[in-house]
Amino acid sequence: MPKTPLFALALSVALLTSTTLALPAPAKPAIADDQISGVGEFWLGHVFLSEGTPVTFVDDDSYLALGGDFRLNIPAGGATSFQLDLMSETGFVDNSNDNYTGSVLGGVHFSWRDPSEYLLGGFIGAGNGFNADDDTVTAWLLGVEGQYYLVDWTLYGQLGFMDGNEVGPGANEAFRDAWFGRAVGRYYLDANSKLEGELSYANGENDTDADDMDVWGWGLRYERALSSMNSSVFLAYEGNYYASDEPPAGDDELTEHVIKLGLSVAFGIQGQKYIDHHGATLDLPMVTRWAAYGPDVLD
Repeated sequence: MPKTPLFALALSVALLTSTTLALPAPAKPAIADDQISGVGEFWLGHVFLSEGTPVTFVDDDSYLALGGDFRLNIPAGGATSFQLDLMSETGFVDNSNDNYTGSVLGGVHFSWRDPSEYLLGGFIGAGNGFNADDDTVTAWLLGVEGQYYLVDWTLYGQLGFMDGNEVGPGANEAFRDAWFGRAVGRYYLDANSKLEGELSYANGENDTDADDMDVWGWGLRYERALSSMNSSVFLAYEGNYYASDEPPAGDDELTEHVIKLGLSVAFGIQGQKYIDHHGATLDLPMVTRWAAYGPDVLD
């Protein structure tokens, strides 16, 4: 199992813990305050894989996984702000060749926000994905994004481009040269609980023959604040469908299902809806996972 995702996850959790312990439980800031705030999450989950026809060979189709992320919102003056992201995940697969085993991804967002109405901005990021055959893929992404705020809804969209490269000698089998789109809807049952759903799609190249590969993603999440108000628990489901053209036999197909139970901790800000309109509300698609499914899994 690669150590890099675990190291990055440990680093993000340590940074979150030290920052949280150093700050007293914050009061809800005024809208005009230029205050740094952030959110850190940690989750434990289980992954189930189902193979398509013709069969895509994986060596372990059910295993435990864990992950986390850290997002820091930094006001830049007026309505502008930066957000820094660090994400990592690891799958505890058997000692096999054909499995995705983890990722680490970092990025930055720059945005203009009117908390009562909308957010417009852009993002860029880079990271590594891994599989059990000790293959490492480097991937990067950039794009534009926006949010629109309604009374009990936040609508969030992203459009972008990603590219990937398999590290080391030999042919580049990473998922690469891909355009993607992502749509997220968040509904607030009250100020401190929410339902979130998302749908994403990416199309690019895979393997050495420049044939198309499609990635569909979907997810559903319920999150509820704890009594401390700066932390919450969440239950989430995430699915991904990978299809790589392999003529004349047809597509190599694989569907991934992930169930997650996690804890989210905020600092410098409180309240689910308030964080969504003023804090570290942006995120990134895990393109390093998409890229790493190319070598040895969908080749």
